[in-house]
Amino acid sequence: MATPPGHWSKHAQQWQWIGSPLRPAAQDVGLLERALSDWHTANPLPSPQALLLGVTPEITLMHWPPGTRLTAVDHTEAMIREIWPGAPLGYTALCAEWTDAPLPPASQDIIVGDGSFSNLVNRDEYRAMVRAMRRVISPHGVFLMRFFIRPDAAETVDAVIADLSHGRIGNFHAFKWRLAMALHGSLDEGVRLADIWNTWDAAVADPAQLAGRLRWPLPAVQTIDAYRGVQARYTFPTLAEARAAMAAAFDEFACWFPGYELGERCPTLAFRPRLP
Repeated sequence: MATPPGHWSKHAQQWQWIGSPLRPAAQDVGLLERALSDWHTANPLPSPQALLLGVTPEITLMHWPPGTRLTAVDHTEAMIREIWPGAPLGYTALCAEWTDAPLPPASQDIIVGDGSFSNLVNRDEYRAMVRAMRRVISPHGVFLMRFFIRPDAAETVDAVIADLSHGRIGNFHAFKWRLAMALHGSLDEGVRLADIWNTWDAAVADPAQLAGRLRWPLPAVQTIDAYRGVQARYTFPTLAEARAAMAAAFDEFACWFPGYELGERCPTLAFRPRLP
């Protein structure tokens, strides 16, 4: 089930309170900038065409190779309207599905995404995404993707709640992702957003008291309320599942893990299109 537009409208309104690891940290942006600088040294195109999957401000505003012409594609007008910072820079944003974006074949020299696959709901959608990206990437192109991956051995919900209660989690967004992954089924099941909220609501009687005790901003804690009653699902592949999906059309040439909390579940992988 696709995530409904109303959820993304709430997400856009809460954007200032969303933090790492849900949003890319400086380490993630630095990795992208260095990877693209290396790629551009080997492929000195005067005007590289870049595709951004989503409208992530940190990536939009990073240092792209000189002359880059950036197009961002997001399926929600609210996200483009509320958080897209690219228009003053001459960049373009399109409201479309990633798998059906109106882009010519082999037209994109650079493709970048941040957690994009977690918005897809099963293996079929993963396959469709990989096919779509292979269609639009140029033969010399580079595809950089930060994945949110669940561990091979799942945590229990009780363990996550215990770490929350004992102050062993550094920020609310790391907790939220750990809880979501603990509730996750197979890659074809994912995790229902409503189940994340229901588990949170049953475990924490007084979110304001918890926020005060842990010194977390209450608005950041309240971002989980956007999941209440939402029947759509997120998916978090294992690293092996992410690699298997990409291997249908791309060759991986690098993998970087950041050093922040939960960074071991947020690798950025670099790919080249597999040529015939």
